[in-house]
Amino acid sequence: MRTLARKPDVLAFAGLAVAVVLTVAGCEGDGQSGIPTESPEPTAAETVEETTPAATLAVVVGDVPGNPAATAALQAWTNDLVGGVDVVGKCWTIAPERARQMYADVDAITAAVQQPGRDGQYAVTWSAGGIDLSVLRSEIASGYACPYVNPTGAPGYTDEDARYAVERFLGRAIGAPVDPDDTEERYPLVCEARGTWDPWGTGNPGVPPLATDPDVVGDLESFDAAAASVTPVSEVYTNVTIPIVEAGTPRDLVVLLTTGSNGYCLGAVD
Repeated sequence: MRTLARKPDVLAFAGLAVAVVLTVAGCEGDGQSGIPTESPEPTAAETVEETTPAATLAVVVGDVPGNPAATAALQAWTNDLVGGVDVVGKCWTIAPERARQMYADVDAITAAVQQPGRDGQYAVTWSAGGIDLSVLRSEIASGYACPYVNPTGAPGYTDEDARYAVERFLGRAIGAPVDPDDTEERYPLVCEARGTWDPWGTGNPGVPPLATDPDVVGDLESFDAAAASVTPVSEVYTNVTIPIVEAGTPRDLVVLLTTGSNGYCLGAVD
């Protein structure tokens, strides 16, 4: 009799247990009970983790055979360009207005940098779509290569580049460089001491005078970069005339430049 009396209790308990199991299964869904019928959606954190590396490498700079440092240095700059960073401000080795003009067409630049680079005598160059991007050795050595961007076949440097080289040189002389890192050791502006200097076509080349005496403007007090003018001497040499104040006396300083391994270099002053 006791067994018969307890039977309904047992059945009720069993029914309650089944109801609890079914309720839990219904709340947790297919992904938590039995064989899943759908793959669970990734969480927001998982989605960010998967997409971030791909976004970082959206534009991959082309390799340069034998010169991986060039690729890495331009990649650092390219990441900033496509990421919306102010690359003009970071590229202080180039005149700001010149840099703004060169870096305006981001699509053309990113198309070019993805091509294989060519290692030349003075620079490494990437090309596509009628433009060349060239980076100097000093830029590569810094780990952050600010390129010159020009139409293919056009001269690599302009009058503005010559004027800015003089501005940087004189800024160092008065203790006001365009950037604290702008030193002759890291970013050479003086022409190399090689016997190839012959701006007047005498046929008797010598060493650039400034290479042997780089402190000829030791008494310089100030200069007016905005009033500087540029006059070509030949296809190879250029004059920059700039107003200065030296030992309390205002005068025009004439600087003679040519191009070398680091862009425009200063060879003589008068």
